[in-house]
Amino acid sequence: MRTLSIALLVLAITGCETTSGTGRKTAAERAEEIQRYREQQAAEQEARKKAIAEGRDPDEAVREMRAALKPATPETPATPATAETPATPAAAPLAPAAPALPVGPRTGMFGLRASLLGNTLGLGESAGTSSTVGIRYFFTETVGVDLDAGFAYASVGETSLTGLSLGLGVNAYGGAPGKALRPFFSLAGSLAQVGAAKTSTTAVTLAAGGGLEYWLAPQLSVSTSLLLGLATVPNGDTLAIGTFRPGLGVTLYTE
Repeated sequence: MRTLSIALLVLAITGCETTSGTGRKTAAERAEEIQRYREQQAAEQEARKKAIAEGRDPDEAVREMRAALKPATPETPATPATAETPATPAAAPLAPAAPALPVGPRTGMFGLRASLLGNTLGLGESAGTSSTVGIRYFFTETVGVDLDAGFAYASVGETSLTGLSLGLGVNAYGGAPGKALRPFFSLAGSLAQVGAAKTSTTAVTLAAGGGLEYWLAPQLSVSTSLLLGLATVPNGDTLAIGTFRPGLGVTLYTE
C-alpha cells in the first residue's frame, strides 16, 4: 500500500503522464505497470511461503516462478527469400561489318572491258581507228591476261580498209598494292582479217608498251596505254612498224 500511495502521489505531482528514456507514457499505463509489479510481489511472497511449507528453497521457488511467468521471446520471422534477379540477356553479337574491298588488281578478279577511240598501227599516209571488247582475268595481284575481239578501220591513200581482229595480251602491274593509280607493262599480239572491196588479207601484229589504269571504285577502272607495234602480212611483202594507242579502256570487274 505504501508503494502504491507513493506512485499515485508522483502521478498527481507530474500531471497525468511521465517521461522515460524510451518515450512518453500516460498515467494509465504507469498505473498498470505499478499494478503488475504489486501482483508479481504478492505472487513471489506466496511462492516463498509455499516453498518453506514444503521444505524447499524459497529463492529457488521464486526463480522458477519468474521463469514460468517470463513471456517466450517470439521467433524472428524468417526473412523471405529474395527473388532471383533474372539474368540480363546477353546482347546479340553484332554482325561483323563486311571488309571494304581494296582498289587495284586482286587475285581472281574477272572483268568485262571495252576500248574506244583507239588509233591503229600506221605509217606514212596510213591511219585508222579501232575499238575492242573483251575480258580480263588476274592470275595474281600483279599479272592479268586480256582476251579481246575488235573492229578496225584504216585508210591507205584513197583506199579504205576494214577488218576484224582477235588479240591476246599480258599486263604486268607495278606500284604499291591498294593504290588507285597503277602503271602497267603490256605485251600483246593480235590476228586481224583486213579487207578492201572484194579483196582481203590477214595481218599479224605484235606490240609492247605501257600505260596507266585508275580504279574509280573497287570494281570499276579506266585505262589508257601507248604501244610500239610490228605488223606484217604473211602472204605478202608488207611490214609496218609504228605506235598505236588502244584508246580509253573501261573495265567492270567482278570477283
